[in-house]
Amino acid sequence: MAVHLIDFRRITVYEAGASLISVLAYPGDREEELRASAHASLCHNALRVLCAIEPDWALSPQPIKPIYALRTLRELKQDLRTLQRRLRDRMAAGRMAIGLLQAAVASPATGHQARRPRLSINQMARLVIDDTGEQIPKNVETRIWRASLPVIHIAAAVQRYLQLSGRDMPEETFLLNRGESV
Repeated sequence: MAVHLIDFRRITVYEAGASLISVLAYPGDREEELRASAHASLCHNALRVLCAIEPDWALSPQPIKPIYALRTLRELKQDLRTLQRRLRDRMAAGRMAIGLLQAAVASPATGHQARRPRLSINQMARLVIDDTGEQIPKNVETRIWRASLPVIHIAAAVQRYLQLSGRDMPEETFLLNRGESV
Protein backbone atom coordinates (compact mmCIF):
# COMPACT_ATOMS: atom_id res chain seq x y z
CA MET A 1 0.00 0.00 0.00
CA ALA A 2 1.28 3.46 -0.92
CA VAL A 3 2.05 6.09 1.69
CA HIS A 4 0.76 9.57 0.88
CA LEU A 5 2.56 12.59 2.30
CA ILE A 6 1.02 16.04 2.56
CA ASP A 7 3.73 18.68 2.91
CA PHE A 8 2.11 22.00 3.86
CA ARG A 9 5.33 23.85 3.06
CA ARG A 10 5.08 22.91 -0.60
CA ILE A 11 1.36 23.01 -1.35
CA THR A 12 -1.62 25.25 -0.67
CA VAL A 13 -4.46 24.48 1.72
CA TYR A 14 -6.82 23.55 -1.10
CA GLU A 15 -4.23 21.19 -2.61
CA ALA A 16 -3.76 19.48 0.76
CA GLY A 17 -7.51 19.10 1.18
CA ALA A 18 -7.84 17.80 -2.37
CA SER A 19 -5.10 15.25 -1.64
CA LEU A 20 -6.92 13.99 1.45
CA ILE A 21 -10.26 13.78 -0.32
CA SER A 22 -8.90 12.15 -3.48
CA VAL A 23 -7.05 9.50 -1.43
CA LEU A 24 -10.28 8.83 0.48
CA ALA A 25 -12.20 8.41 -2.77
CA TYR A 26 -9.51 6.46 -4.63
CA PRO A 27 -7.40 4.54 -2.10
CA GLY A 28 -6.27 1.74 -4.37
CA ASP A 29 -2.72 1.53 -5.70
CA ARG A 30 -4.16 1.02 -9.20
CA GLU A 31 -6.32 4.16 -9.02
CA GLU A 32 -3.50 6.70 -9.33
CA GLU A 33 -4.82 8.20 -12.58
CA LEU A 34 -8.36 8.57 -11.22
CA ARG A 35 -6.98 10.02 -7.98
CA ALA A 36 -4.89 12.59 -9.89
CA SER A 37 -7.83 13.58 -12.07
CA ALA A 38 -10.13 13.98 -9.05
CA HIS A 39 -7.41 16.00 -7.29
CA ALA A 40 -7.13 18.41 -10.23
CA SER A 41 -10.92 18.82 -10.43
CA LEU A 42 -11.19 19.47 -6.69
CA CYS A 43 -8.46 22.12 -6.94
CA HIS A 44 -10.25 23.68 -9.92
CA ASN A 45 -13.46 23.95 -7.89
CA ALA A 46 -11.62 25.30 -4.86
CA LEU A 47 -10.12 28.06 -7.01
CA ARG A 48 -13.56 28.95 -8.34
CA VAL A 49 -14.99 29.13 -4.83
CA LEU A 50 -12.05 31.23 -3.61
CA CYS A 51 -12.63 33.64 -6.49
CA ALA A 52 -16.28 33.98 -5.55
CA ILE A 53 -15.56 34.42 -1.84
CA GLU A 54 -12.61 36.80 -2.19
CA PRO A 55 -12.92 38.92 -5.37
CA ASP A 56 -9.71 40.84 -4.54
CA TRP A 57 -7.80 37.56 -4.29
CA ALA A 58 -9.03 36.65 -7.75
CA LEU A 59 -7.65 39.88 -9.23
CA SER A 60 -4.16 39.60 -7.81
CA PRO A 61 -1.45 37.29 -9.19
CA GLN A 62 -1.64 33.82 -7.66
CA PRO A 63 0.71 30.85 -8.02
CA ILE A 64 -1.45 28.04 -9.38
CA LYS A 65 -0.76 24.98 -11.45
CA PRO A 66 -2.24 25.43 -14.94
CA ILE A 67 -3.75 21.94 -14.87
CA TYR A 68 -6.23 23.19 -12.27
CA ALA A 69 -7.46 26.01 -14.50
CA LEU A 70 -7.54 23.92 -17.67
CA ARG A 71 -10.04 21.26 -16.61
CA THR A 72 -12.86 20.84 -19.12
CA LEU A 73 -16.48 20.85 -18.04
CA ARG A 74 -16.73 17.21 -19.11
CA GLU A 75 -13.73 16.24 -16.95
CA LEU A 76 -15.13 18.13 -13.98
CA LYS A 77 -18.56 16.52 -14.21
CA GLN A 78 -17.14 13.03 -14.63
CA ASP A 79 -14.61 13.35 -11.82
CA LEU A 80 -16.96 14.96 -9.32
CA ARG A 81 -19.93 12.65 -10.01
CA THR A 82 -17.89 9.56 -9.16
CA LEU A 83 -16.12 11.37 -6.34
CA GLN A 84 -19.43 12.29 -4.65
CA ARG A 85 -20.58 8.67 -4.66
CA ARG A 86 -17.26 7.40 -3.34
CA LEU A 87 -17.11 10.02 -0.58
CA ARG A 88 -20.67 9.15 0.43
CA ASP A 89 -19.56 5.52 0.70
CA ARG A 90 -16.40 6.38 2.67
CA MET A 91 -18.34 8.55 5.11
CA ALA A 92 -20.85 5.71 5.65
CA ALA A 93 -17.94 3.33 6.28
CA GLY A 94 -16.44 5.91 8.63
CA ARG A 95 -19.68 6.02 10.64
CA MET A 96 -19.64 2.22 10.77
CA ALA A 97 -16.04 2.23 12.00
CA ILE A 98 -16.83 4.78 14.70
CA GLY A 99 -19.67 2.58 15.94
CA LEU A 100 -17.43 -0.47 16.02
CA LEU A 101 -14.67 1.45 17.80
CA GLN A 102 -17.07 2.86 20.38
CA ALA A 103 -18.32 -0.64 21.12
CA ALA A 104 -14.75 -1.76 21.79
CA VAL A 105 -13.56 1.25 23.78
CA ALA A 106 -12.43 0.70 27.36
CA SER A 107 -13.78 2.85 30.16
CA PRO A 108 -10.99 5.26 31.20
CA ALA A 109 -12.06 5.29 34.85
CA THR A 110 -12.11 1.53 35.46
CA GLY A 111 -10.01 0.13 32.64
CA HIS A 112 -12.79 -2.37 31.94
CA GLN A 113 -14.63 -2.86 28.72
CA ALA A 114 -17.51 -0.46 28.25
CA ARG A 115 -20.87 -2.15 28.71
CA ARG A 116 -22.09 -1.95 25.17
CA PRO A 117 -23.42 -4.74 23.03
CA ARG A 118 -21.03 -6.34 20.57
CA LEU A 119 -21.81 -5.13 17.09
CA SER A 120 -21.17 -6.81 13.78
CA ILE A 121 -20.35 -5.14 10.50
CA ASN A 122 -23.72 -6.34 9.25
CA GLN A 123 -25.49 -4.61 12.16
CA MET A 124 -23.56 -1.41 11.54
CA ALA A 125 -24.42 -1.65 7.83
CA ARG A 126 -28.12 -1.60 8.75
CA LEU A 127 -27.59 1.71 10.55
CA VAL A 128 -26.12 3.45 7.49
CA ILE A 129 -28.10 1.71 4.74
CA ASP A 130 -30.35 4.72 4.10
CA ASP A 131 -27.30 6.89 3.38
CA THR A 132 -25.68 4.46 0.95
CA GLY A 133 -28.21 3.91 -1.80
CA GLU A 134 -28.03 0.16 -1.16
CA GLN A 135 -31.00 -2.03 -0.28
CA ILE A 136 -29.31 -5.00 1.40
CA PRO A 137 -26.93 -4.75 4.39
CA LYS A 138 -24.68 -7.46 2.92
CA ASN A 139 -24.15 -5.22 -0.13
CA VAL A 140 -23.07 -2.38 2.17
CA GLU A 141 -20.49 -4.71 3.67
CA THR A 142 -19.12 -5.94 0.34
CA ARG A 143 -19.37 -2.79 -1.79
CA ILE A 144 -18.73 -0.05 0.76
CA TRP A 145 -17.06 -1.43 3.89
CA ARG A 146 -14.51 -3.65 2.14
CA ALA A 147 -13.69 -1.03 -0.49
CA SER A 148 -13.06 1.44 2.33
CA LEU A 149 -10.71 -0.73 4.39
CA PRO A 150 -7.47 0.78 3.01
CA VAL A 151 -8.58 4.22 4.28
CA ILE A 152 -11.01 3.30 7.05
CA HIS A 153 -8.82 5.05 9.61
CA ILE A 154 -8.99 8.29 7.59
CA ALA A 155 -12.71 7.87 6.91
CA ALA A 156 -13.45 7.44 10.61
CA ALA A 157 -11.29 10.43 11.56
CA VAL A 158 -12.87 12.65 8.89
CA GLN A 159 -16.35 11.52 9.87
CA ARG A 160 -15.66 12.23 13.54
CA TYR A 161 -14.22 15.65 12.73
CA LEU A 162 -17.29 16.49 10.66
CA GLN A 163 -19.57 15.35 13.49
CA LEU A 164 -17.74 17.45 16.07
CA SER A 165 -17.60 20.52 13.84
CA GLY A 166 -21.26 20.28 12.81
CA ARG A 167 -20.35 20.02 9.14
CA ASP A 168 -21.33 17.39 6.64
CA MET A 169 -19.37 18.17 3.48
CA PRO A 170 -15.75 16.98 3.49
CA GLU A 171 -14.97 18.80 0.24
CA GLU A 172 -15.86 22.26 1.51
CA THR A 173 -14.41 21.64 4.95
CA PHE A 174 -10.99 20.41 3.87
CA LEU A 175 -10.50 22.46 0.70
CA LEU A 176 -11.14 25.92 2.09
CA ASN A 177 -10.39 25.89 5.81
CA ARG A 178 -6.98 26.45 7.30
CA GLY A 179 -7.25 24.18 10.31
CA GLU A 180 -10.01 25.70 12.39
CA SER A 181 -10.33 24.02 15.75
CA VAL A 182 -13.44 22.10 16.62
